[in-house]
Amino acid sequence: MPLRVIELVTPRKDEEPIRESLKKHHPDEDYIFWVSPLDDEDMLCIRIVLDVQESENVIDMLDNEMSFGEQYRIVVYPAQATLPRLDPEDENGEAEKKGRISREELYSDVLDTSLTTPSYLLLILFSSIVAVIGLMRDNVAVIIGSMVLAPLLGPNVGLALATTLADIKLALRASMTLTTGVIIAFIIALSVGYFFGAPMESQQLLDRCETRYSDIALALASGGAGILAFTMGVPSSVVGVMVALALLPPLASAGLLVGAGQFEEAGGAILLFFTNVICLNLAGVGMFLVQGVKPQRRREKERALTLVLRMGTLWVALLILLSVIIHYAQPAVPNAWPESFLPF
Repeated sequence: MPLRVIELVTPRKDEEPIRESLKKHHPDEDYIFWVSPLDDEDMLCIRIVLDVQESENVIDMLDNEMSFGEQYRIVVYPAQATLPRLDPEDENGEAEKKGRISREELYSDVLDTSLTTPSYLLLILFSSIVAVIGLMRDNVAVIIGSMVLAPLLGPNVGLALATTLADIKLALRASMTLTTGVIIAFIIALSVGYFFGAPMESQQLLDRCETRYSDIALALASGGAGILAFTMGVPSSVVGVMVALALLPPLASAGLLVGAGQFEEAGGAILLFFTNVICLNLAGVGMFLVQGVKPQRRREKERALTLVLRMGTLWVALLILLSVIIHYAQPAVPNAWPESFLPF
């Protein structure tokens, strides 16, 4: 696993309590730390080099130590290597290691993709145009380009993390960003469909007018895999998930078909889009819980548990409803799973 540097700036009077806490927290092999004076005579800087899996434990410990003070700042950043190497063996602390990046790093990464910024709006605009052109041309390579850009994936991950942490502010920001992106993408596709029609001979377009039970399994599996890769700090692995769990092409297909007056086919594309959104959020919340992502303080943990149960129930209920709609609205799909599902 990669390394992290935790930098703590705090008043000099807190030096000894923090030193004692760091020594008691784990044996010296788990991490190294040193203290440096600052130009300000009243402040000092403590730097800790440690495995990323251990970073959340140490950050929480430091935050608890400093929670009654106001003059402190914790900064976390990556380190490429350190010599001598840190000893990974630790019988006392192995159970505490998270196997993922810290909660604060997750929050920072998710927040960047959950805000409605000019860059995000431009990304939605360009991704929608790419997706519409790919559908109009029946060109799978162009459509994959819009999938890799994946502007709608970030806000959905933000919603899942906000549910897990009971962070209402993040949930509102992610919901607003997601809604804005959906509206823009749909309007662009609808406008193209209205003026130029929908190419009903396009196989890529027709493929997104049908939702099968296998699409639910695919969305749950790829959503869970994406969140797992995200929490381990390997975003390059998420690219494949972006392609498997496509949100923009079904939305663009729905817009094209509505604009062209093909409302029955558009209903299938809308169904596929909402199936992917629901499965991504359900898998996201589940994987965050499996990875041990939770608030730090007890009151927040209790509130988060209540919110997770409520939202989990909602997502499951919506998924069951979608399954019923798939069963009764499209009973004649020749390759529907499980009727003709093949494991290979």
